[in-house]
Amino acid sequence: MKSIPNYILYGENDHKKFPDFLHIESIKSRSLKTGWKFKPHQHHNLHQFFYIKSVGGSALIEKNKTSLNGNYIISIPPLNVHGFKFITDTEGWVLTIPDIYLKQLLQNQNVLLEHLQTPFIYACSNHSVFDNLFQNINEEHLKAQPLREFTLKNHVGLLIAKVVRNLPEQLKTEITPPNQKQVLVRQFQIQISNQYKQRLSVAQYANILNITPTHLNRVCRNILDISASQLINERTLLEAKRLLSYTSMSISEIAYDLGYIDTAHFSKFFSKNNQITPSNFRKLSVTF
Repeated sequence: MKSIPNYILYGENDHKKFPDFLHIESIKSRSLKTGWKFKPHQHHNLHQFFYIKSVGGSALIEKNKTSLNGNYIISIPPLNVHGFKFITDTEGWVLTIPDIYLKQLLQNQNVLLEHLQTPFIYACSNHSVFDNLFQNINEEHLKAQPLREFTLKNHVGLLIAKVVRNLPEQLKTEITPPNQKQVLVRQFQIQISNQYKQRLSVAQYANILNITPTHLNRVCRNILDISASQLINERTLLEAKRLLSYTSMSISEIAYDLGYIDTAHFSKFFSKNNQITPSNFRKLSVTF
């Protein structure tokens, strides 16, 4: 694999269009085409919710493997690498929503949006509730009736509320509306995610955000207790680890993809920040 596959839906590469406001399908329907295996991949602008109803298998989300031996809810935001190995005849659903529609749907619900920023997976006991919610979305999705999109949005809103409300305590965080500094850090993180391969400096990011580098660095330390440059480096290192773990790209190809002309410079950067060389990190990576 030369790069981490980036699909619109698994195995489909036409990123210019999405079939609808949302897409829902049974796990079985696509698994029959893939041999019940989904190699590590990502979706650059899609959020997915999985419901495992019966049987199971295993899930890989950003190098964390989880056995699925019951009823599970899984939430995967855009750009999070994930894969599955389902046992034959696993039952469940996967709901896919473009991130822009999800944000519009939850535009006044900061608590819900914040909870959905990072991936999570948990076993659910009240499976009958999720059975009904996913089934209702699927039935409405198949129809061409008046108020279809309005009805779908309401079903999805209720589903997300139930998903977040049923989060186990260890996955919950007390969330309050973000203050001005938190908003600035979030904007900085978005800029980094969009442009990290260009290896912009702190000063260049600060210019984009219309603030001084000193202020940007001060806010990052205040909110995250790390410097602005560390935040930039963390995003580069995350992508480096993904490429080393999930692709067959050479270290020089990875270095070039991340904006490094000199492979030795990239290797030194990676080793300094991880206390391990890129080649040794690849040897220790989780296989899936």
